Amino acid sequence: MVRGACASAIRRPRTTIALWFVLIVACVTAGSLTSTKQLSQSGVGQSAHASAQLSAARLNEPSVENVLIRTASAHDTRAATRTLESRLRNLAAVASIDGPSQSPALSRNGARVALVQATLSPSGTATPVERVVAGVRASYPGTSLRESGDSSQQQQANNEISNVLGTAAIVSLPLTLVILLLAFGSVVAALVPLGLALTTAVAALGGLGVVSQIAPNYSSTSSVVLLIGLAVGVDYSLFYIRRERAERAAGATSRAALDIAAATAGRAILVSGATVVLALGGLLLTGTADFTSIALGAMLVASIAIVGSLTVLPATLALLGDRLECWRLPWRRRARGRSRGWRALAATVTGSPAVALLTAVCVLGALAVPAVGMHTLQPADGSDFPSSVPAVAAERAIERAFPYGVVPGDVVITGHGLRTPAGRHALASIGRAATHAARGEGRVAVMVARGGRTALVAVPMPIAGAGATHALDALRTQITQLASRLLPGAHALVTGDVAGNADFSHQLGSATVPIVAIVLALAFLLMLAAFRSVWLAATVVALSLLSVTAAYGVMTAVFQAHWAQGLLGFTSIGAIISWVPLFLFVILFGLSMDYTVLMLERVREGRRAGLDARAATAEAVVHTSGTVTSAAIVMVAVFAVFALLPTLDFKELGVGLSVAILLDATIVRAIALPAAVTLLGERWCVRANIHADEPATREWDDVAPTFEAMPSMSNGR
Repeated sequence: MVRGACASAIRRPRTTIALWFVLIVACVTAGSLTSTKQLSQSGVGQSAHASAQLSAARLNEPSVENVLIRTASAHDTRAATRTLESRLRNLAAVASIDGPSQSPALSRNGARVALVQATLSPSGTATPVERVVAGVRASYPGTSLRESGDSSQQQQANNEISNVLGTAAIVSLPLTLVILLLAFGSVVAALVPLGLALTTAVAALGGLGVVSQIAPNYSSTSSVVLLIGLAVGVDYSLFYIRRERAERAAGATSRAALDIAAATAGRAILVSGATVVLALGGLLLTGTADFTSIALGAMLVASIAIVGSLTVLPATLALLGDRLECWRLPWRRRARGRSRGWRALAATVTGSPAVALLTAVCVLGALAVPAVGMHTLQPADGSDFPSSVPAVAAERAIERAFPYGVVPGDVVITGHGLRTPAGRHALASIGRAATHAARGEGRVAVMVARGGRTALVAVPMPIAGAGATHALDALRTQITQLASRLLPGAHALVTGDVAGNADFSHQLGSATVPIVAIVLALAFLLMLAAFRSVWLAATVVALSLLSVTAAYGVMTAVFQAHWAQGLLGFTSIGAIISWVPLFLFVILFGLSMDYTVLMLERVREGRRAGLDARAATAEAVVHTSGTVTSAAIVMVAVFAVFALLPTLDFKELGVGLSVAILLDATIVRAIALPAAVTLLGERWCVRANIHADEPATREWDDVAPTFEAMPSMSNGR
């Protein structure tokens, strides 16, 4: 099937390229014609159910803007606070005000510090409040006024994320081009992989409009699609072009080189690409709307990359012919020394495979040790955002000054007669009890839907730490029971930022083990189908799992501790963002198979050419060294850019992805896997050589009668 698709593309290159652009235009057109559905709510569990009840009752959760006032004297603080409250009351965007005059608990430090909470109207935004705060700040020089809230923080954080993602994209593309230029030594050869990656990403981004009809588009889906598209597009192109170049260097004609690349690199692309798609599919099992959107988008771009690599890529190479080497750089890469180095390493590993495998496993195991102590957390206090966002820095200052009254815990009550005097009295009692149970400070907001069957009791509560956990547990046990006693037949659920993040973390925690098990099982079955060896499939899966665990260990050591804060510019929260480990697993487990499959395919070729297991493995290490090194450098460089972004989750992703790819391209692919394959010997090779009775291609017989005769793939033409 693979060779047939590639052969058809090679025979009709212009038609294939035209059809590829038709596919891109069709995807973009379909996406623009369908109204892209954006994900509005991504919660799970009780908090998602409660939020759905609020939406059905048309009760908007009140958005609160908190303003922290701090001066050197209590008199100045009172004056600034009164002026602020007076001006805020005149805003149509503000529904109510709560401050020290209404709630004495909203003052601290001998009244030199005060907190004013402005509850926005359903249609209100933070912008008018920000203008008022700026005006009061100008009227009272020397007074510190810091504002934070859901509206202001979300707006500023989104702007920050958009800016840094744009910067990452601007940096990543030229960086990738430079690395490809160094790898190929030719401008045209370097532009081909980048062109495939970009057109793949454009097609997938266009297709997201159609996908959103199945799963509404999450805000980060486009960024993930671009990231995956760039990674796999460049990876697969390197596989194919490197093999075609090696065959041309060995004396094959252009057509013969393309045919051999189709029969070898093409198969590796199909197997590794299928592994990527299957691994990404694991995210569908989380049951969360945001991960479902990301999974479908990433699976789409990976599938398009596979199709492009097996059709338009060989068609482009056939059309270009020798023009692929146009615009060569003024120097020629000298890889002979590096080839000798790889050959010496391969000889050492295959000569003492048990020692090499034990050494590699010990190194990976040592790196994985910190992962035992990994803690996950989904912060509700914006601690995963950088302090460069003013609203985030303000929220941290407010949390330090008023740790028990910054965000509301929303108790949603459904029943009958909630608008009656008895119902309102019961709701007020529930609010007071909830405030006491949550140890909150500030005013309780009570809203009742027009039909009187749904009510919202917004209770101030801690935003982070053990206090937030205790408050949430108290609301979900004591207060829900109290609601059923005071309002017979009524039911109470708790939502809000703290509840939503807790439910999300719990959902991921319960889904992680089944997802990991299913992805491992599918990868095992795919490796078994591709290479027909139980022992080899089990070895490949185990080594990939070990390399991912080692990346977890490095990520834990870097981000749960404090030693790297100054180096990478972050503030440790003592935990890893809860969604990062699972996301890293499915991405890395899929991408790590690329180099493994490429090398194993080369081992299979060596066996079919008559080499024994040890010699075939050693030659495979040497011949794949250039491809794997170039592809790994590209991906590490791209992912490392994300480690420099200001948000903590992107930093963790960048470090985790970079470390995992680096480990997989060096310790796993160059030492652990060759050693394991050598130890398996005939136990794996007999099964891998099960197709030895198939007729080889004429080109293979003519051009490369023995594996030994081939030059290193790290050689240029």
